[in-house]
Amino acid sequence: MAGLNVLVYSGPGVSLNGHAYLLRTLRQFLGHRYAIITISPETLRTEPWESKAAMLVVPGGRDLPYVAEMNGEINQRIKAWVNKGGRYMGICAGGYYASSRCEFEPGTDKEVIGDRELAFYSGTCLGCAYPEFNYKSEEGARAVEATVDRSMFRVPESLWRSDPKAIRLHYNGGGFFVGAEDENTKVLVRYPSDVTNPYDRSQQVNSPAAIVSCTVGKGIAVLSGLHIEYAWDFLAPSSYTKPYNRNLISLMRNHDAFRRRLFGAILTHMKLAVDANALDDQIDAAHSMRVPTVTPTFMAPARASGVSAVASTMYALNKLAIAQGNCSVGNTADRVFQDVADDIHVVTAVAGVGKRRVDPEYQKLVLQPDDVGPVSATEVQPDSRKHSMLVLCTPEALPDSNETPRFDMRAAIKFMQAMKAHTAGSWLMYSDTTRSTQTFFEKNPGLLAQLPDGTVNVATIQLAGRGRGRNAWISPVGCLQFTLLIRHPNMKQAPVVMMQYLMSLAIVESIKAQPGYEELPLRLKWPNDLYALHTPVEDSDDESSPKPTFVKIGGILVNSSYKSGEFTLLFGCGINVANALPTTSINSVIRDYNNANGTRLETIPVERALALITAKFEELYRQFLAFGFKPLLDAYYRNWLHTDQEVALTDRSYEKARVIGISASDGQLQVCSLSSPTTVYSLQPDGNSFDMLRGLISRKV
Repeated sequence: MAGLNVLVYSGPGVSLNGHAYLLRTLRQFLGHRYAIITISPETLRTEPWESKAAMLVVPGGRDLPYVAEMNGEINQRIKAWVNKGGRYMGICAGGYYASSRCEFEPGTDKEVIGDRELAFYSGTCLGCAYPEFNYKSEEGARAVEATVDRSMFRVPESLWRSDPKAIRLHYNGGGFFVGAEDENTKVLVRYPSDVTNPYDRSQQVNSPAAIVSCTVGKGIAVLSGLHIEYAWDFLAPSSYTKPYNRNLISLMRNHDAFRRRLFGAILTHMKLAVDANALDDQIDAAHSMRVPTVTPTFMAPARASGVSAVASTMYALNKLAIAQGNCSVGNTADRVFQDVADDIHVVTAVAGVGKRRVDPEYQKLVLQPDDVGPVSATEVQPDSRKHSMLVLCTPEALPDSNETPRFDMRAAIKFMQAMKAHTAGSWLMYSDTTRSTQTFFEKNPGLLAQLPDGTVNVATIQLAGRGRGRNAWISPVGCLQFTLLIRHPNMKQAPVVMMQYLMSLAIVESIKAQPGYEELPLRLKWPNDLYALHTPVEDSDDESSPKPTFVKIGGILVNSSYKSGEFTLLFGCGINVANALPTTSINSVIRDYNNANGTRLETIPVERALALITAKFEELYRQFLAFGFKPLLDAYYRNWLHTDQEVALTDRSYEKARVIGISASDGQLQVCSLSSPTTVYSLQPDGNSFDMLRGLISRKV
């Protein structure tokens, strides 16, 4: 089942620690390919999440609140989705919850016994497998020596390398799956023989099932009584003082590579694309559990011209910052502008051939990594101010590949200056790793007010990239991610609501306007997504040949504010230029086109793509200011996906209608009724964040 979203349940009953650790682990293994998104009971109930979901994960916590929130409609939708080919993972409480029956701590004050609706495992999940469990502590935790049955996995044997079959895994409160031996259930991992029967702790249970894989219609559910998502470096040594767990962290540390390969094998068994780097014996910084450190934002004039204009901008930004006492490192004085969200440390780049533009010691001091240690379930985590660094560069002091190895600022500026544009891309800002290019502008209005019109902020990696609504944006290397600042006058003939359509058109037209690239299958999806034709990899379980289909390769998020007759617009754009995953990319489409047509079109580096897009946007924007969007409609329709598409109007008993175009004044989708062709409706999305052409509502024109 195709899908880009790995949905992690976030509702009443979820363990704060378990949820945080699960998110980090899933991002480590799947973040290169999927968006890891938290999802609430309300969203599961009301939004069409199924069409974009790759997997639903229910973490550890308390089973009864899950029952209270999800019984009925939500469980019915989950069951139907899994039966049609969806994937469910339940860890600890999520495993109890997805069994046919939950029997937890019988005869104690923690007793929970009852049937469960999902019933992906047809038997009983009985727990706790070990005594001493305490909801409020790690008192009952153990590093149990579980045995992996590799013959039950649908994975290459080489994945396991030379790992032992018995590995140490974190346990705290999970159950075992009673009698897990039937045609629809495979036991992937077993507990050791020291498990005892919760009804009579004097009785040992011989190696019961700890992790099971259940076939559910065309889908799959993996349920685990063990915390396979827990890494040793998540844990606080002070939590483990009992004789049976005081060595827990050292045992888990010694077996961490084995645990990671087991977790990767489970995801591969579920037919998810795993980042191979997460399976290595030694994890590098980019694939560790640690949140990557943000890097400096370098800023330089790109299309801006005139010595006085450049000097004026440099002076205004420098003036924002004030010296912080006597704080300095080496030759770098610590000058900080305290904006609304960030403490922005303003630095002038060090000039000179072969020199680093920022003192490494100063950079390390200012941009320390965020704390990712254990999360306390009893403490509220306070919001802390973010520290950012803005490095002002003259054309002679641009960073080299040692400081910006994944983006060439010199090449980008050279491409931008070669094209006929002046405003869009006037100044270039670049960070290798940042939290969000959009948020940095939006949440720091003092800085934003001083930035020249047309400033573009680019990043290779975004730690908190934003999509429309509650969507996250996946940011693999090769994806061009930027925020463009445009100040737009309040003009009747150039309505601000049409600006998102202008940007999406500019992105597609910037590529297809190049000689030889005119027929590339790049398209627009209303209102602001970019699509490309892609032939998926053949599924070994699917006897039919995969058919080419249009898949998403980009999107646009526009934020606006209004003051003194002028809109401040922030265009947040993410475009798959050079990354084949998670769907396809512009360069993959170019290579496919060359293979099919015998052509030799060159692929486009991200630096050139940025220059092409900003130049084309400025070209179209000038036309838009003069004549409005109507003259651009033919180009928009030539590139969009919706000609004669049928849609259903949810507020009119799902009346069928046919798409005829968009309004040039407000961008709403225009459709005519199939039952009454003279009746035209204007459609707008209902705000759901999963499928923009489902759940349409209408306004009669």
